Amino acid sequence: MNDAAILVGDVGGTNVRLALAHVADGRVRLGDFWKRPGADFSTFDAALDAYLAGVKPKLAAAAFGFAGAVAEGRVQLLHRNWLVDRAALSSKLGLARVAVVNDFSAMARSAPELAGEELHAISPGKAAPKASLAIGGPGTGFGVGVLRRYSQGWIVVGGEGGHQAFAPQTDMEWKLAERLRQAIGYVSNEIVAAGAGFEPSLDALAGVMGVKPPKLAQREVIELAKAGDAFALEFCRLRARTVMTAMGNVALAAGATGGVFIAGGVSLRLEPWLKEKSALDRFYSRGPRTDLMRPIPISLIVSEQAPLIGAAMLSLDEQARGWL
Repeated sequence: MNDAAILVGDVGGTNVRLALAHVADGRVRLGDFWKRPGADFSTFDAALDAYLAGVKPKLAAAAFGFAGAVAEGRVQLLHRNWLVDRAALSSKLGLARVAVVNDFSAMARSAPELAGEELHAISPGKAAPKASLAIGGPGTGFGVGVLRRYSQGWIVVGGEGGHQAFAPQTDMEWKLAERLRQAIGYVSNEIVAAGAGFEPSLDALAGVMGVKPPKLAQREVIELAKAGDAFALEFCRLRARTVMTAMGNVALAAGATGGVFIAGGVSLRLEPWLKEKSALDRFYSRGPRTDLMRPIPISLIVSEQAPLIGAAMLSLDEQARGWL
């Protein structure tokens, strides 16, 4: 690609992140990193214009991950009223090579490229060589992706796994699920663990525990939990158990014995409780398949640039083989 860059983006329910990716020796280096709240812009085009006003790049390609399902090159963001069309982006940027994928497809593709300080160990293990990887976790929504290895690299299998049904396993969780069902109908992992369901799940837990629903922001709940507040602690542990149950389910379904990677802004704040035995048991304790699960290592992706790295790698994959 000579000195030309890949324009990469990660467009979630809360923030827009853009950068220029340069590739050398198969590794991605990011420059001109930019992050803004999505609420500051009426459209993705407006956010892209604001970024490009500050940089004048020579581009070889572009790749963007969006928080929504992609169909025929178009994506409607799930938690923002933005409709994005790949063909329109290609015309706007003057590029033939523009990839538009689900944001967790980009996050998933980053996993084998990360190392060192970009990852925190949640639970050590022994990854099965040449096996699949599973990536998922809550932010504004709950994303899930799977990486399957093949002879020339990786294939990303995206999906909407965060909308799988919440799986209660204790009396308290069953009561919480019933309160949520009465309040909103279908109860998914995203409702219980992600930002999109914060208020209804907080209110439901308060009802189960017999306390007045608190008027708190997510960051305030985290701080109270760290200080030992019983209600806030239970809420964080509920979310952590939900994440670990969901990711154990994905690992089983995908045969992801090569490793599980947890990602997302909410996951980062839940790190202390993801490591607790009650959460880890939800992942590993699987009846007759416990022995299959026990060696799987679990890592937390802490790099804010991970999905941008993944988007760049997807662009390279598409260039090399002509498909994603």
